[in-house]
Amino acid sequence: MSQLSPITLVAPGSKGLNLEKENNLLGPEWATQAGNCIISRGGRIASRKGWIDQTATAIAGTHTIDVLHEYIKKDGTKVIISTANNKIYKNFSDFTDAANDITSSTAPSADNWQFVNYNDYVIGVQRGEVPIQWQNSGDFTDIVFTGTGYDGNCICAAFGRVWAADADLQTLRYSSLLGHDDMTTTGGAVDMSKVWTQGMDEIVATAALGSNLIVFGKNHIILWADGSGSEIGLDPNNMYVVDTIEGTGCIARDSIQNIGEGDLWFLSRHGVQSLGRVIQDKNNPLASVTKNIKTTLLGLLATERGSDPNLDAVRSVHSPEEAMYLLQLPVSGSIVYVDTRNTFVDDDGLPAYPVTSWAMGGTIRGMVARQNGDVLLGSSGVVGKYDGDDDDGTAFNMAFWSAWLDLGDMNSRLKILKEISTIIQIGGSGAADYRWEFDFSGAELTKSLTYTAPTAAEYGIAQYNIDEYSGTLTIQRKNFGASGQGQFVRVGANITISGFNFTLQQIQLLPKIGRVVA
Repeated sequence: MSQLSPITLVAPGSKGLNLEKENNLLGPEWATQAGNCIISRGGRIASRKGWIDQTATAIAGTHTIDVLHEYIKKDGTKVIISTANNKIYKNFSDFTDAANDITSSTAPSADNWQFVNYNDYVIGVQRGEVPIQWQNSGDFTDIVFTGTGYDGNCICAAFGRVWAADADLQTLRYSSLLGHDDMTTTGGAVDMSKVWTQGMDEIVATAALGSNLIVFGKNHIILWADGSGSEIGLDPNNMYVVDTIEGTGCIARDSIQNIGEGDLWFLSRHGVQSLGRVIQDKNNPLASVTKNIKTTLLGLLATERGSDPNLDAVRSVHSPEEAMYLLQLPVSGSIVYVDTRNTFVDDDGLPAYPVTSWAMGGTIRGMVARQNGDVLLGSSGVVGKYDGDDDDGTAFNMAFWSAWLDLGDMNSRLKILKEISTIIQIGGSGAADYRWEFDFSGAELTKSLTYTAPTAAEYGIAQYNIDEYSGTLTIQRKNFGASGQGQFVRVGANITISGFNFTLQQIQLLPKIGRVVA
């Protein structure tokens, strides 16, 4: 009788999704499904956090919080600004308090504002609306400009000025120093139609990176610099185009996030891209952070454009504390998660990032990462905090499938599966439905296991790179009998997350190795 031949999968799925090659044979570090998963600090696939309602009195009806912004005054005062139902609110504990409704008198017709903090003001712009301002008292008011003001859909505050597009999508206007409403004293404009290098384009977003001003078109990225070395970083009288990148650009204004270490991420026609990577690899500007889910993501974007051609409702957030970039696609309800901590080198020798997908309960829309580290999420009439182990009291499903496994020199032999061993980390008590499949058959075999939190924490499994211990987190190993046979195999699990968190440390398959498969 032949002995069992253990096949150990350490940290399965730790590189995240690879949907571009989901029907190929890959290593156990890849996943073909990773729903509501993150990559833990120890490099293991784990359940995401949930969200906890922070609002005592919600907006009446089913109106979703579309935009969240943290307004920070010079004295350090912080106020959360939110938009919903064509209104603007301050704070988020009580949306029925009349004092918290700070909507401008020229009532907006949509909620897709972009807000920036500038010289003790918060300024808002939106497609088809008059720019507005607020200074922590009364309601928002329309900006009354000296000279010709901006009236477009994007704005940034940098180098002592605001930089904003006009509705013609070609004119970039900049204000005078410390005067967002003064466009004449030292303000001016740039005609971007004279700058695009590959035919006409349109301004989608503006941003600052270091001492550069970045203007994003849909098919261009223009970098402006100041050759005189201005003490404020960039003087428009001395600025010039220092670099031009063609063939890619930004297609969703609110997808842009400063990732730190001199890099911006943004959504392009090729997926989520890193500006630093694009500048470095100008000969190949199409490489994206999300290249392993490119086809799936582009399909989701096609769905988004069906009801929102300008992708004005797409949102994103970057949290250094949670080591994540989230891209929220409202029509599909999908959230793309990119782990910014557990980087690895891809087959092209370039840095790569694990990617998973989320579906959060409660119609999540607005997103903001606060200075104190909290991540706030706008939902149906309330604001939630990214925390806890369910979605405002509702369980969610963590779903994982490994890749189809290439098992080296045993690849050509039949595997007769007898047993599966699992090592997991769990915070509390819960259950997991393990599953496995042979030879692309679509026929799942399953086994349910229940985990009960012991009265004391268990320690001493350091070889599995567990990076966090407490009395509520335990390491549990369970074996169970398995069945089925085939040449290729993949394994996975479904876990209903409700009041506990779950990390998959290791899976070990124990098959008998059979004959060579012709």
